Amino acid sequence: MSNFSLVSRWLYTLFIAIDANFRMKRKAVSSDTADPGLRRRWAYFIEEMGYKSYLSKLLNELQPLPCGVGDLQKGEKYINMDYLVFSALRIFAPLLVFKISYDIACQWYKHLWSRMVQVPKVWHINPTSKDVTFLVPKFHLPTHVAECHWLFSFNLVRGVGRTDGEAPERGWADINPTASSTKEMGPGSRHDTIDDHFGDWNWKKVINLGITILTKIQEAVPE
Repeated sequence: MSNFSLVSRWLYTLFIAIDANFRMKRKAVSSDTADPGLRRRWAYFIEEMGYKSYLSKLLNELQPLPCGVGDLQKGEKYINMDYLVFSALRIFAPLLVFKISYDIACQWYKHLWSRMVQVPKVWHINPTSKDVTFLVPKFHLPTHVAECHWLFSFNLVRGVGRTDGEAPERGWADINPTASSTKEMGPGSRHDTIDDHFGDWNWKKVINLGITILTKIQEAVPE
């Protein structure tokens, strides 16, 4: 990707949107041993054994966030988001440009590269060779302090178009109604069920992509 000019490099940008969902809680029923999942990293949920081992070592070392796909403990913590993000980025290591959107990116990004040493070494990336921009989603940004409005705004960054960074919120609206059922399930059954719903959501997005893009073009041209 390094052969592309700065003018066209935006075409090969990876947009990553991070968010947590507190409605998809699960009751403390069953266990991984009694109810293992059928997929084990084949779909959307991260591999559980490595994730839980990582969390057990660091759970008390880092401050929780004030406010993935991976399960959280009580509240959101830097260690959760670090692990999930770096596990995703490893797949796209050849890319040079990343736009990372998160409700509290203005806080989470601080010391991120020094915290990277805590995740598996094969997931490490060289930040000096990448163009990484941290942004706050448009709907969430107005509640931030004034400094964030010009440091983390999508409206002030080149190459992002009219991206709003709020894509996870639209996904949550689709998956949240399943919580009344999945909260009663064991860990494996819950993961498999949510994986199925995520797959259905993505399938519907793909088959409707033509209509969606056409609608956006028709709205944009007059403007």
